[in-house]
Amino acid sequence: MKIYRLPQLAEAREDGTYILGIEELKSNAVYMAYARLRPGDAPRKLAPPNGREEIVFVLKGSLLVKSGKTAVPVGPGEAFHVKGSDNTSLENNGSEDAVYIRAGGSAFKAEEALKEEAVEEPPVNQAFEAAPEEGEPEFIITREGSGE
Repeated sequence: MKIYRLPQLAEAREDGTYILGIEELKSNAVYMAYARLRPGDAPRKLAPPNGREEIVFVLKGSLLVKSGKTAVPVGPGEAFHVKGSDNTSLENNGSEDAVYIRAGGSAFKAEEALKEEAVEEPPVNQAFEAAPEEGEPEFIITREGSGE
């Protein structure tokens, strides 16, 4: 087992991002990135490779997640899911650094695992559905455990 000090590793890089990938993990199945987006930084595009998906978890600060013509603020303790085919970008819409973790893996293997194992979706307290513009992908936002 190896321990990675992600904040220090990310801080040592110009863009504030450190990716645990094939080289470090000796695995082609999963990867993870720890990233910092400062106020005023250019938006970051999230583009998992085709056949991959990511979960993005916000640790600190606030991000504006854009997909097509939809923009949604996401804050500490919230997470969202991105597929390789999504056109998603992140902006820091706050006054402090936004820190987040992206964790991804192969969508194909996950689909196979779900077929083998019955996984029950947790109930969703509230869902907001943005009507897609013509030619835009549908973008559904769910917030669980909040009174919003």
